Amino acid sequence: MNPVKRCLCFALSLCLLFSLAGCSSGDQQQEPAETVQAYEPALDPQTEGSVNVVGHYSNFEALESAFNRFAEFYPNVKMSYTYLDDYSNTLAAALTSEEAPDIFFMYPRMITGQAREDLLALAEDLSEDSLNIDLSSIRENLLQRDAEGHLPMVPVYCATYGMMVNEDLFAKEGIAIPETYADLISACDAFREAGYESPVMGYNQGSFFTFPLYYPYFCAQILSEGPESIEEVNSMGAAGGEHLRSTLELLDDFMNHGCADPELSKMMENDYQDVIMRFFEGNVPMMMASSNTVSGTQKRESQSEAFTASPFVYSFRPVPTTEEGGYFLTSVSMGFAVNQKSKNLDLTNEFMRFLVTTEQMNQVAADKRMVTPCKDMSLDSVYAAFGELPEDHVIYQYEIGISGDADSQVQKACWQLSNGLISIEDAVNGFGNLQDK
Repeated sequence: MNPVKRCLCFALSLCLLFSLAGCSSGDQQQEPAETVQAYEPALDPQTEGSVNVVGHYSNFEALESAFNRFAEFYPNVKMSYTYLDDYSNTLAAALTSEEAPDIFFMYPRMITGQAREDLLALAEDLSEDSLNIDLSSIRENLLQRDAEGHLPMVPVYCATYGMMVNEDLFAKEGIAIPETYADLISACDAFREAGYESPVMGYNQGSFFTFPLYYPYFCAQILSEGPESIEEVNSMGAAGGEHLRSTLELLDDFMNHGCADPELSKMMENDYQDVIMRFFEGNVPMMMASSNTVSGTQKRESQSEAFTASPFVYSFRPVPTTEEGGYFLTSVSMGFAVNQKSKNLDLTNEFMRFLVTTEQMNQVAADKRMVTPCKDMSLDSVYAAFGELPEDHVIYQYEIGISGDADSQVQKACWQLSNGLISIEDAVNGFGNLQDK
């Protein structure tokens, strides 16, 4: 079968499978997909007006497609998107100007941590009952509230970490795509025996190299140990380092099996374009990546001569680090907030009612190939494996509570270990004082 046709068949099969299975196969109490309420317009179809969204994406084709779908219900409404230079410094002024935007990009850091009270004060509470915005399609733990319990934004795109898998290579070599850590090691051994120098690759100019393997695992371990363990990690001493030991042992075992060659990975000079194009050469079984990197794959398929000549089926999957599989570590990468000073508030809220549905949120995510915030992840087959994980393997990053300094130490310890620059004992005992190497 032609590889392109095979890729299409694979995607359609997965979409059908997951639409029948519901939102997540691991959640036995999910509502069937057919019970999800479709969008029903609340305003007169002949309503006139305008809605402007501002953000810092230089282009936002996925949103413009959503505008076109909204126009099917409200043909007389003008929808627009405006890019703002120096977004964080110009946004507040834009929101209070004479031509204030109706919707603006918001990020979790604006709600907690580095709170921006000026922006929060302008954001409408999107959980207000009178707005009739149905939030049931979104994962509850992604709906971040402010100190007053208000919901200033709804997530539009989420981020996660995993590995891009060349499924055709697995089929060619007769190797099963790994579902457990033992499978992963076995697959790496088999690929090495078949002549693949580095079965797993990943950007290795910074701290990201093995991040998708060790970090979700570390987060799961520290959450299972409870608040006292998190406090000890944040205190950044040897006691905190002990909580990193099992993660370091996992990583050490992975590297000792020759699964990834650090030197080969150092040849990639950036963690976006180079990672994608190297993977598209077609001889890398697994490539560590973030969803932000995966978002650029679709556009670059035609830019790769190797992929154009020999296209292959690929997917993005959690890195399996336990005998139950991997983890879906997720966070909100960008959300939408509604400006309370909007001159078109009713119409703006109507657009938000339209957007915050499974169908529209998934389509906007699929158009940009980002992770959807919805419970149902069936639309984009490239992320389908994350939707298969049971709820106890889903981790919401903002709930963990590791400080920025401690997080940096975790990354230093694991990057240095994966590059053979430090031992497990040195990483544990030096935790809190590790320096860049």
